[in-house]
Amino acid sequence: MIHLAEIGRYWARMRPDDVGLRFEGRSSTWRELHRRSDELAAGFAAAGVGAGDRVGLLMGNRPEWCDVTMATLKLDAIVVPMNTRSTATEVAYVADDADCRIVVSESSFAGALDRLGDRRVVDADDLEGMRLADGIPAPDPTAGGPAPAFICYTSGTTGDPKGAVLTHDSWDAGSRGWAQAMSLGVHDRVLLPFPLAFTGGLAVWLFTYWSGGCVVLERAFDPGRALELLEGERITGLFAVPQIYRAMLDHPRWDDTDLTSWRIASSGGAAVPESLIRAVQARDVPMAQGYSLTEASAAGTVLAPADALRKLGSAGLAVMHGRIRIADADDRSVATGEVGEILVAGTQNMIGYWNRPEESAAALHGGWLHTGDVGRLDDEGHLHVVDRVKDMLISGGLNVYPAEIERLLAHLPGVREVAVIGVADERWGETPAVVAVGDDSVTPAAVLEACRGTLADYKLPRYLVVRDDDLPRNMSGKVLKRELQDTYRDLPASAPPIR
Repeated sequence: MIHLAEIGRYWARMRPDDVGLRFEGRSSTWRELHRRSDELAAGFAAAGVGAGDRVGLLMGNRPEWCDVTMATLKLDAIVVPMNTRSTATEVAYVADDADCRIVVSESSFAGALDRLGDRRVVDADDLEGMRLADGIPAPDPTAGGPAPAFICYTSGTTGDPKGAVLTHDSWDAGSRGWAQAMSLGVHDRVLLPFPLAFTGGLAVWLFTYWSGGCVVLERAFDPGRALELLEGERITGLFAVPQIYRAMLDHPRWDDTDLTSWRIASSGGAAVPESLIRAVQARDVPMAQGYSLTEASAAGTVLAPADALRKLGSAGLAVMHGRIRIADADDRSVATGEVGEILVAGTQNMIGYWNRPEESAAALHGGWLHTGDVGRLDDEGHLHVVDRVKDMLISGGLNVYPAEIERLLAHLPGVREVAVIGVADERWGETPAVVAVGDDSVTPAAVLEACRGTLADYKLPRYLVVRDDDLPRNMSGKVLKRELQDTYRDLPASAPPIR
């Protein structure tokens, strides 16, 4: 039976002096990582944490995040990552919903902890005082397998966050799927510059941990610093949202940074423009893609690097032992090439939402995870993601997928970021509006020219907003379209149509 903590124990025995984690120039070997989490687990046990208890984590990227996670798992307790951008109200909601026994945090988040009441908070800077070493036996976890390991809360962009219950088995399956598709191994060095609290960041750490490789952990992303690390740390892998790649591409050091060690690049979490993929590949780095979501342990499909060019724009094949199908509104599979909801099956799926039996049953109906995403399968079984069901707008009774328009406009000169939302229209009900971050060359004529001949007339944008401020995004890099819709709700009354 798989237990995630036993993977670290294995590497501590097999390759004790190999480095499993690098942070700000400091190395931690597998032996050290295993010892630290053993000592912390003993301390947590002495503080009353036991099997099935929930431990909240509200801290930025640092080695202690990994130590606390593995210590918690060694007690057969459950880790609850918390969004570092959450307000005090949002943190309290997650802590109450999961009924966390303790929350481990740091002083920089003091304001976000104001509404936890009597719930115990442990300062990450005081963890040394909780470690017990002398005469304390190493924890002996007995659960694992189908037992819960993490409760990962969704971003809550469409309502209150829901806690996806992910097991030792589900994270093992997801990690194995990524590691095998990308040929990850003990000699890989993977850069992780975005939050561990984001499911994508947690996944990158766990599949590198599963592979016995080394994670080079950063507190935050900075494009110049990332390029410096790619060269200086001889990074072999980077798995990140498109915005991270775009920032590195726009940095003046991109062209002269030594990238010869970098052998794997992959992106997902949002539509990946073809121009971005080709720009990375022009540096002789295979740029693949993947499709994932929290409820599937960040593992749905993976496009192998060898297929990065041949299947440009595809999100790849289902991870090993996983399955993908496309279904209509009645859960019936549609024909190859037809568009429908993406359904995922496999051990990587959650076992349900925490304390939400009805929503769990709906999401996992028939043994398939209903993702709420729209896609199609080609004749080789590769997935092509079209859009989110919730982002779709209906104009004159016809479905319009914003991502289809966004992919076209991402190539437009002068555009740095772009999002398409639906705004009210008296005649058609809804109509597409483009919100772009760019310069003066982004004009209505340029936008329409980019779309005409490729998009049907009912899909053509009717309004254009060009702004200087970056688009609002959540921690996973997804644009907060609900926020944009609130901001531009009165657009039809305040701006002339562009067609």
